[in-house]
Amino acid sequence: MGVKENKEAITEEKKFTKNSLVNSKKYKSKKVLLKVLLKDDEKYSFEEVEKIIEGYLKRKVK
Repeated sequence: MGVKENKEAITEEKKFTKNSLVNSKKYKSKKVLLKVLLKDDEKYSFEEVEKIIEGYLKRKVK
């Protein structure tokens, strides 16, 4: 039982607040974009943030 629980804990990604992500070195160049795209009351993993940014950048301009 202990091994299965450890694997689940390892595969679960850390999630960060909007404020933490906006102020991180990793997203320094996308600071303004994250301020607009992310919600204040939610937490995001790096994978989720990448998908949100990618989706925004690939959208069609009207």
